[in-house]
Amino acid sequence: MWAFSYSRYIAVKRQVLYTACRHLNNSQTAAALRPFYFAVHPDLFGRHPKERSVNEESLKQLHEYVASLQANRSLTLQPVDLVFYVRSQANTNLRTVKISLMSTDVRTTVITILEACGLPLDYVKTVPVTTKAYSKTDWSKVHVYDTESRFHFQERPPPPVQRTLSRWLKENEARVKRYFEASLAAQEEIDRLCTRLVSQVGVASVRWENIWGHRHYIACLRTFNKLCETQVDKMRNTLQGRHLVFGNNTGINLHGEVVLGSEDVATEWMQQLRCVHAYDPMIERFPRMEQELSALLNHVQIVRRQKREFVMAQSYEVLLNRMLNSLRRCQDLVGQELGLQDLSHLVLVVECESGPLALSNEGQFLIPASIPGSLMLKFIAENKDQAATFLIDAKFHTFYMNQILDQCRGQLNVSEISRDDAITPKQMTECCQRLLDSQRQLNPLLQGTKLKVSTYYTLMKDGELTIPWNWVE
Repeated sequence: MWAFSYSRYIAVKRQVLYTACRHLNNSQTAAALRPFYFAVHPDLFGRHPKERSVNEESLKQLHEYVASLQANRSLTLQPVDLVFYVRSQANTNLRTVKISLMSTDVRTTVITILEACGLPLDYVKTVPVTTKAYSKTDWSKVHVYDTESRFHFQERPPPPVQRTLSRWLKENEARVKRYFEASLAAQEEIDRLCTRLVSQVGVASVRWENIWGHRHYIACLRTFNKLCETQVDKMRNTLQGRHLVFGNNTGINLHGEVVLGSEDVATEWMQQLRCVHAYDPMIERFPRMEQELSALLNHVQIVRRQKREFVMAQSYEVLLNRMLNSLRRCQDLVGQELGLQDLSHLVLVVECESGPLALSNEGQFLIPASIPGSLMLKFIAENKDQAATFLIDAKFHTFYMNQILDQCRGQLNVSEISRDDAITPKQMTECCQRLLDSQRQLNPLLQGTKLKVSTYYTLMKDGELTIPWNWVE
């Protein structure tokens, strides 16, 4: 009999996991530098053009320096001396801060920047420096040893299977490979047909803005190429230098691009193409109308968003006119609500007839044209500070997103990586950082794929993989 001081011994199966905590990855660097970014961002210095210019140039050099450190190019870096103008807490006085960058690691560089500006290091201190190991218990099976029985297993009900990224990729590995190989031939055909349109008709570009896959795109391109063959000169006169888009509807969009609906017949396309030139005066009026609208709102920037569901030119002109007329009737309220403050650092989008007043995650005012001018002014006045914060935050995270996307393309060997409109730059950065951290396990499964980040899992027939931004490994 075994000599145990207790009658039952439970030996638990353990799995030792190691987590390598690097000095600071892209997401951690972005989080650490966020307070600094809000203190020196050029958009905060609209009334100080000299200081704004200095901060723009210094931020550009700082971005290049940090990007080189993140890409492990520290050996080629030279020390950099930067000057920033920093706003005080009261947002009235400016002070000059000089920062000398000479460190070869990101953590030290970030600490140097924050200390120079008198900003707290609380977040940096929470990021561990050393590698740690921890054990994870597998409770699905517990080894039980009894002094009066032989070694046996006590089974426990298995936990529900959680959909993880690695599991989902393995389950779909064969389909991904099959779809991707099939898409290569389709992409070659698309490239050939697009090149033919560019050389034959002289369009500036051709692109697909539709939920359907490659087969529908190829069918549209073939149909349109046949139309062009029958009347090359007329098509060249109509489309030369213009951008051609195959989308959901037929018309001229607010950017002046020629949009042909993928579900419309060729005769509908030809009817639209016959009057393309008639839209040119309308497109030329848009900048002047946007400038007038901007002037009525203390110089808020009026922008046109690039979306899959386009706003057509005729509709956009109606929306602008309606909003202009509404604001012209209440100009006496502009001074009361907005004062004399220059709002050129804010952004407003006009893209719908009716709906709620909204502020997007990227800091853009989304204003429906049917809203009375008084309500519009009140909404902008109440949310202008938050809008400025969102805008700066979006630019900040967009920079780090673009930086980490370049790393993903190189280290994960994906052929393409993009994000859904619903995914913010911050979410995309966090997702990509976790992909890089798990590249040893995921690289073989992602190599050569077209990857899109959204809120769900799906596999398209053209080989595009869609994964949620908050995927579980």
